Amino acid sequence: MSEPTASTKERILEAAGDIFGREGFKAATIRRIAEAAHVNIAAINYHFRDKEGLYAAVLEHVFHLGFTRFPSRGGIETGMTPEQQLHVFIRGMFYRLLSSEGWFGYSGKGRLIARELLAPTPAFENILDRYIRPHKEFLTEILIAIIGRDPGPQILLPLAVSIIGQCIYYAFAAPVIKRITGDESPMEARLDQLATFVWQFSLGGIARITDDQAADRLQPQPPTTPSPTIKP
Repeated sequence: MSEPTASTKERILEAAGDIFGREGFKAATIRRIAEAAHVNIAAINYHFRDKEGLYAAVLEHVFHLGFTRFPSRGGIETGMTPEQQLHVFIRGMFYRLLSSEGWFGYSGKGRLIARELLAPTPAFENILDRYIRPHKEFLTEILIAIIGRDPGPQILLPLAVSIIGQCIYYAFAAPVIKRITGDESPMEARLDQLATFVWQFSLGGIARITDDQAADRLQPQPPTTPSPTIKP
């Protein structure tokens, strides 16, 4: 029995994701996408209305695939310590970003994500609300549990961004990292090792920053001296 062929809509999304990623929104053309998907331009207009509608649908498609295959809470089990939850969270990010079953396996779609992170388009607002913000909020929940209290956004948000940023850097600077380190082994073969390193490094940073914050609260603060009045 032969396997079912992809629907017209699926072929358009696949072709558009690759072309938008490699060429960017402005350079990519509907005609080029139609040719790659083996459909006519009318089919694209029928399913997605216009180029902007197609681009928004591609972004949703790519992020849906990544977060469905590797959800933020995937692998989190009852009874795990918050430290263990952080390890699972980081490992999931690495696999979502760099595994062949994640965005790394989507050819130009990985570049599409990189483009959006560097220069977000209006279509990215829906992605922020649906995927990125809930992802960040779950991470901050884990961090609060590790710290044992809510240290406030001035500490919590930089911690969350630093953890996510390490994973993203490994993903999008992989060619540079290989040249710096001289390690030519496939990045995908080292995902568990990288996840554990980022996890240990992050736990150390969390402990140091929160310890310093606690120590600062115990130090007596000098009285505030009013600024001198400057007379004309």
